[in-house]
Amino acid sequence: MIEERILLVSAYVAVTAILLCFCFFSKFSNSLKTVVVLIMASFYFITWLGYKQVLGWPTAEEIPEEFRLIWIAIDEPDKMTKDQGGIYLWVKSLDQIGIPFGKPRAYNLVWNEENHKRAQTALAKLKDGTRLNGRKTYGVLDSEKIDERANLYEESVSDQTQEGNPSFEFQEVSPPSLPPKTNFRN
Repeated sequence: MIEERILLVSAYVAVTAILLCFCFFSKFSNSLKTVVVLIMASFYFITWLGYKQVLGWPTAEEIPEEFRLIWIAIDEPDKMTKDQGGIYLWVKSLDQIGIPFGKPRAYNLVWNEENHKRAQTALAKLKDGTRLNGRKTYGVLDSEKIDERANLYEESVSDQTQEGNPSFEFQEVSPPSLPPKTNFRN
């Protein structure tokens, strides 16, 4: 997070330096220079407000193929407000041997009945203290029926999961095996 802020501030300093060169060494009128400075200053302000609004929001990118589930939040659809609902997963990616790595990331999935049931079951297990790994599935037996363009993160035509669209499933993670305790006495 700090690195992104330093990069953003550095970009602003670079643009400001270029703007100052434009203002000091160009032969444009002072009114044009003033307008350019005011426009650039408003861009700084608008960009900073937009950056603050984006922090912490879930992404609609594809969820990793395999992941460790940290938490789930479910927003039910609301017919009064025509809110389509959503399922929000907070996950960490898994490496090749199944160990979580990197920072947790929030993913926004489109709400549907099947995924709601799976997410509700997984949430109950998480509340009981069970660690869960998840993986992306497509709900088909024949790999030729998988639609590569199918995207769980986009709105589907019907409320039911269509055959070939990606979904997810969860498995319990066994507790780590620790070596036996030894009693050291001097």
